[in-house]
Amino acid sequence: MVKVDLAEIRKHFPITNNHKFFNHASISPMPTDVADAIREFNEDIMHHGNMHERRWIRQVEKTREMYARLINAEPEEIAFIKSTSQAISIICKGMKFRKGEKILTADVEFPANIYPWMAMTPKGVEIKFVGARDGRIDPKDIEKSIDAKTKIIALSLVEYGSGFRNYVEEVGDICRKKGIFFYLDGIQGVGAIPVDVKKFNVDFMSVAASKWLFGPHGVAVLYIRKDIIDEIGYEEVSWRSVIEEESRKNFRMDTKAFARKFEGDNANFAGIIGFGAALKLRESIGNGTICRMLAKNVDLIFEELKRRRYLIFGPVSSSERAGIISVTHPEYSCEELVARLLSENIIVSIRNNHLRISPHFYQTEEEIDFLFEVLP
Repeated sequence: MVKVDLAEIRKHFPITNNHKFFNHASISPMPTDVADAIREFNEDIMHHGNMHERRWIRQVEKTREMYARLINAEPEEIAFIKSTSQAISIICKGMKFRKGEKILTADVEFPANIYPWMAMTPKGVEIKFVGARDGRIDPKDIEKSIDAKTKIIALSLVEYGSGFRNYVEEVGDICRKKGIFFYLDGIQGVGAIPVDVKKFNVDFMSVAASKWLFGPHGVAVLYIRKDIIDEIGYEEVSWRSVIEEESRKNFRMDTKAFARKFEGDNANFAGIIGFGAALKLRESIGNGTICRMLAKNVDLIFEELKRRRYLIFGPVSSSERAGIISVTHPEYSCEELVARLLSENIIVSIRNNHLRISPHFYQTEEEIDFLFEVLP
């Protein structure tokens, strides 16, 4: 195993000069690599207009390839979009739900994985919620909730509030056996833990770049399994959705047989190129190395919180953890704890009346020690 020079890595993260940042489940601090890539793009277009557009397109495709490698997908299964909500809207519009069909999800999902599905209810589509127990969702409860009308299961890879890492392989197996589509909201998992969409039997997965992946805000990615791309009849066709997009005379409505057809007409070049810089940095360090280092930091924090008698919400074992630790203190309120931490420039958050701590791989044991010097 290659030894990691943490001091050198931390030079990519200026946040370390200003804060002890334990809030990566919100919006992660941007590495210098990402800021530099976006600035270089903006300076390029400022000085040269669209003279280098072909180079931008190549950079976008390189980003697509890197992200596909990260989740064990193929580049043609990847579409760059703006948000998780847009991803679900593409699925809803493209799948053409029928009256009486059901969407199965959990009652602890982030609103972005609820409201777009709810928008289908006026058309007679039903949403059914599986109840979580102490922030944890049992795949057996999911299976019991399935009936003949269930069309899709929509679940988070990691729950935003509890940090519980869902048993998505089991859920994926259930979906495949019963002929049900499986949508995974990967926003709190991809970049924090190893992800393999083939192993998970996922049909669709969306991820925002700005959390665990260190990308810019406003960039998201939709994965669609390649053998169902043609089944998704997305209605918002643009000139870049068709095969002969450069044709100015022979107009043919033959849409592309890959996920790019869902991207719309104009690419967010600056954002996607910035995202590519984040992925390149990750690959230079090693995605597996990043996940292992993050897991070590999570374990250190988790065990010390348990030792101090904090009440852990969600994960029980290490296999159920990703990057989020959600707790309460038996005596102090979350607001008191956050105020105490903020006074020492330590950044955390509160979600659903729990203190949410979300470290990342580049943080040191000294920073973690300092966290516990401040916490009671």
